[in-house]
Amino acid sequence: MSTRVELRRDAGRFGPHEGPWVRRRQVGKIWGPADPAALAELTDHRGQTLAWGLLAPDSEIPMRVVSFGAAAPPADWLERRMAAALAGRAALGLSADGPTTGWRVVNSEGDGLPGLTVDRYGADTVVQVATAAMAVRQPAIAGFFAAHTVGRVFVVSPAQAALREGFTPQQQLHGDDATLTFHEHGLRFTVPAPPAQKTGAYLDQRDNRRAVAALALATGGGLLDVGCHVGGFALHAAALGVPAVGLDQSARALACAGANAHDNGLAERCTWVLGDMFAPLEDPALAGPFGVVVFDPPRVASSARDVGRAAGAMTGSLGRLLPRVQPGGFVVVCSCSQHLGAEVLDGVMLDAGAGAWTRVHALGPGPDHPVWPGHREGSYLRVNVYQRR
Repeated sequence: MSTRVELRRDAGRFGPHEGPWVRRRQVGKIWGPADPAALAELTDHRGQTLAWGLLAPDSEIPMRVVSFGAAAPPADWLERRMAAALAGRAALGLSADGPTTGWRVVNSEGDGLPGLTVDRYGADTVVQVATAAMAVRQPAIAGFFAAHTVGRVFVVSPAQAALREGFTPQQQLHGDDATLTFHEHGLRFTVPAPPAQKTGAYLDQRDNRRAVAALALATGGGLLDVGCHVGGFALHAAALGVPAVGLDQSARALACAGANAHDNGLAERCTWVLGDMFAPLEDPALAGPFGVVVFDPPRVASSARDVGRAAGAMTGSLGRLLPRVQPGGFVVVCSCSQHLGAEVLDGVMLDAGAGAWTRVHALGPGPDHPVWPGHREGSYLRVNVYQRR
């Protein structure tokens, strides 16, 4: 029996411009089995077919569209789209024998595969499943990527996503001490394999790290990487001869950062400080002045309700950091929370004060993190660069 999701009469306009998510408040009735394994038809209240998508009946987003229009996707749509994602990265010049061997292979809705994220780390592949519909399809997904890599395949599901979507995670790991090794613009990184932060590293900042390193070199000052994780911004600056300081509250992350600095012959140019980015930051190594300060907090706003609190916390930290930037230097303010848009970051800078600043760049993730047009929630990473005047 087929499954059909019928929108309420008052659901509002729905189409490609509104994005691929169908919210619970928009759904009038689900006809047939509410099965995540089903490819469901979406209709308006008159029965006109609008789209086809994946079900997550226990979620606040009970349907995620995979194609708009009356025609149903082909039976092998999943394999076709995974293959298209691989081909798309190859067209970007990303390959196993290039100077960069860490990149995103599948970016959820951006590749027409909602709820699926896949990252490549050298020979290894990490698959992250975040919806009930993709959890049902996990064996086929893992099998596809096992056939397209010579390394290991890890499968993880964030606990919050599993709870929100109503599925039981079936993870595929390779031991608590497993690591992932990859190259980023010629630098060698080793990071903890899942279970770890994200899929192991933050590949979305890859191109920004190199661009910010070039800014640091031009200023003639050092670089302070606040929220450095395994040393990304700091190591790229150090590779250009810039002295770098990295701060993180995770001793494990800092140990990885130190090891990565050593492996790249950069240990003498790097200093690592264990501490909280939202604390007073009194360690002498953080005093400055610096040519560039990178402020890269974790996800601090999970919903629109969190924006005020998150902006206040960021304003407090930046108020302590901005005086440490030399005249003509830069501060790089990052947000991986889709609710904290570029305008919020501008507001945080204005509230933090400490001299005259102007925004010179508004950056985002690299081209291996595509966004489905109309899917506002897919544009989550903002990186604003401000210069002190």
